[in-house]
Amino acid sequence: MRLEKYRGFSRDAKLVVAYSFFGWLGGNIVWFILPFYFKSLGMGFTEIGTLFSISTIVQAILLLVSGQVSVKLGYKRTILLALFLFFIARLIQVFVPIFRTLLLSSVIVGMAMALEWPSLIALLSGEVSEEKRHYLFTLNGALGTAGAAFGMLLGGILPRVLDGANPYRRTLLFATLLILIQMSLIVFISPVLGEEEKKLKVGRKLLTKIAKFSVPSTIIGLGAGITVPYMGLYFNLKFGTSLESIGGLFALQQLLMAMGMFSIPILADRIGSVKTIVSFNGSATALMVALPFAPSFLIASAIYIIRTILMNIVNPIWEAFMMKFFTREERATSIALRSFAWTSTFGIGQYLGGIIFDRSLVLPFFITGFLYAASIVIFWMFFAGYEEKEL
Repeated sequence: MRLEKYRGFSRDAKLVVAYSFFGWLGGNIVWFILPFYFKSLGMGFTEIGTLFSISTIVQAILLLVSGQVSVKLGYKRTILLALFLFFIARLIQVFVPIFRTLLLSSVIVGMAMALEWPSLIALLSGEVSEEKRHYLFTLNGALGTAGAAFGMLLGGILPRVLDGANPYRRTLLFATLLILIQMSLIVFISPVLGEEEKKLKVGRKLLTKIAKFSVPSTIIGLGAGITVPYMGLYFNLKFGTSLESIGGLFALQQLLMAMGMFSIPILADRIGSVKTIVSFNGSATALMVALPFAPSFLIASAIYIIRTILMNIVNPIWEAFMMKFFTREERATSIALRSFAWTSTFGIGQYLGGIIFDRSLVLPFFITGFLYAASIVIFWMFFAGYEEKEL
């Protein structure tokens, strides 16, 4: 075990990790509760899909320039701006829950997501050496995932605890207040922005490197958008599962993934990042296709837990592996453009998923499985030659 590599990170790196915990905590309360909240307002799958896809499409469009915006404003100020936008959007969702204003909130959320993620990852990348980067990314991902677990658990419990005309709304307000904790954490981070980052030139060579990561991400985003946002409603409609049970399932999955993440960098050191990513994602794809044939909630939940862990536990390895291909001044832009590739198709997938789920509870899983398989093949074709063993 190489647990010593999880030690010795800077104060700012630890603050970013704490920021991620609270961000994923509040974000996953929102992610879990919003479909049920929107449904309580009288919306169907298609309307819910429209609201989800609007925010994702806005995020995708802004990601085309958010890398350069974060360089000019600085990572810290960009993240604070994103948090302010998140806060405003959530307040609109809580206090003015009519479809037109919810559309506006979706636009604002999309803007905030586009600004936050590239700045956060670029900031984290600058706080660690290349040798330990996948360990810091994994620590950030593991504690963020633990926060997500508690968020989903609270998302299932709080509507019952927070009694009222619409307990979903009160749960959403609780998640909104957590943004204030994130603001207080990011304020204490020292802004780091090298002068060389202001001189970035986007040319063919850089775009080619970004494209190699973006093409697989584009396909994964489309597949994920079709199914992932609707899994809570799927379990509720297919098996009549309660909100508390679904929240508990999602929380368990996130906790198991958080614990398992710490061993993934060690595996990547031994067999290489590419083989780790391909083997885990490939196994998850097979389970995705099998999920709709599960005869009971117990079996379906076991398949869902394993599938989701296998698909997402290697995300920090994917991100750290990508950072090896880009210089310091290229990172924010490369992250933003790769995120654009994933997010734009995820938004399309959300809209299509709402339409498809209104007609079939099986077909979305086949489509997603096919798209995941295609993305894995393309990723292997691009990066098999870069396989490394870090002993």
